[in-house]
Amino acid sequence: MDLEPNGDEQQVIDATADFLAGAMPLERFRSANEGRFDETTRTQLAELGWFGMGVAEAAGGFGFSAIEETLVFREIGRHLGPTAVLPIALAAKLAAEAGDLALARDIASGGHSVAFAVNDPNREASLLFDWHGADLALCVDGDDARLVSLAGIDVEPGACLDRSVGLGRANLDEARSLVSAPRALTERSGRLFTAAMLVGIAEAVTDMIAEYAKIRFTFGKAIGSYQAVRHPISDMKTRAFAARQQLFLAAVSCRDETSDAAMQSTGAKLLANDAAMANVDANIQLHGGIATTDEHDAHYFMKRANVLVRLFGAKTAADDLNNMAFAA
Repeated sequence: MDLEPNGDEQQVIDATADFLAGAMPLERFRSANEGRFDETTRTQLAELGWFGMGVAEAAGGFGFSAIEETLVFREIGRHLGPTAVLPIALAAKLAAEAGDLALARDIASGGHSVAFAVNDPNREASLLFDWHGADLALCVDGDDARLVSLAGIDVEPGACLDRSVGLGRANLDEARSLVSAPRALTERSGRLFTAAMLVGIAEAVTDMIAEYAKIRFTFGKAIGSYQAVRHPISDMKTRAFAARQQLFLAAVSCRDETSDAAMQSTGAKLLANDAAMANVDANIQLHGGIATTDEHDAHYFMKRANVLVRLFGAKTAADDLNNMAFAA
């Protein structure tokens, strides 16, 4: 990649997009389980190798670089694929980094579901994202990233703004630690891949409103012909492009292990936060009243963006995360 995907990388994009479009359409969010990650989906994605993309073949993975991983997560964001792929993939990388290749292989093959633990400063507990069905939790706090067992841990279930993301709250002080390693690699990868999903969202809603602006007519003209619509869409495109280019630069930096890789991934997350949040809002505003209804898909992108911006580098205060994401 020279800040744009090459032929092989485009094949990764196309294969991921084709699978998600066919197997995980947005209609699944209107099903009885509201699109939640389940064992069937985990088995399906494990067979595709998504959990071990960045893990060496000796640890049961594909040995992909940060670039291919980033491109897959970008498509997961664009199609609102399961967020649970992120903690599972990071857990496999952490186990491999810690030298537990057997555990890494088990996670990569779909043998475990992993929740992502975020410290709740308002209570002596952690918020567990993608908790439903998880037997492990990925904790990135203090000096180390840890993978802990949820066996015997009481979890208080809750409701997330994005209902496809099972959310709970638990005290993990007594949780048994399986592996740990310095947090730098896990944190850097987490920021990069979360940024990738947010960039995918920013691009998806830009495409959504651009298409709508061609077919929605008022006063005999497509609404895209009016400056009040055309100019905000241009702004959306510009934000998504800037965030995408920073994302690609960060992916190259992480692949090459440059000295500024951590800074580049942080920059990618900040730009992706801004682009996704501004674009999902503009998408709803420009669609008008139809986008405020449950029948329209716009609110799914808004809800997913609100969850992802709060992971690995939140823009909002921790109490906002607690109040907006969790409801007992």
